[in-house]
Amino acid sequence: MSLNISQRLRSVYRLRIIQQHMMSTQVGSEVLLARVGNAGVITLNRTKALNALNLPMIRHIYPQLKKWEKDPETDVVIIKGAGEKAFCAGGDIRAVTEAGKLGESLAQDFFREEYILNNTVGTFQKPYVALIDGITMGGGVGLSVHGRFCVATEKTLFAMPETAIGKYTIHVHFFLNANRFTEAAHHVIYTYTLV
Repeated sequence: MSLNISQRLRSVYRLRIIQQHMMSTQVGSEVLLARVGNAGVITLNRTKALNALNLPMIRHIYPQLKKWEKDPETDVVIIKGAGEKAFCAGGDIRAVTEAGKLGESLAQDFFREEYILNNTVGTFQKPYVALIDGITMGGGVGLSVHGRFCVATEKTLFAMPETAIGKYTIHVHFFLNANRFTEAAHHVIYTYTLV
């Protein structure tokens, strides 16, 4: 019995640490926003976490996109990842999973606000350019493919690991219904084998 209580307390403690990290007021260093000429530039800046997206980052990016969309001095928005390894390796799933296990609302808040951000990217009234260099997975796919332009490099590793557990995501749906892939690409997506 005492072991079970001890394990639960450790889980609660870990969750509190993760929540403090996810809700950090230092999000400004995790997302860099700049104006370069007439371009709004978003740089995901969590290189140690492969630029994994967390809730404060989403809450920092969303209002800035809305502001730039209305700003007559901003003609284009560019999003990129800091470092050489990743554009965005998805959402910070560790924190979301821990919160979900303990019944916290972080998981629901994260996915709801992430999809609102994806919709904003997809309906953005100005050119939105995602420079996906390196690992681009899950939430990083959402930040990129819904925009008007998505530029991949020879170092891009593009993946939707959610599909391995049977989660048919909005990103995959977008790709398939937008007729962006050939029949061969559909085959690879559904069977995980090359034609």
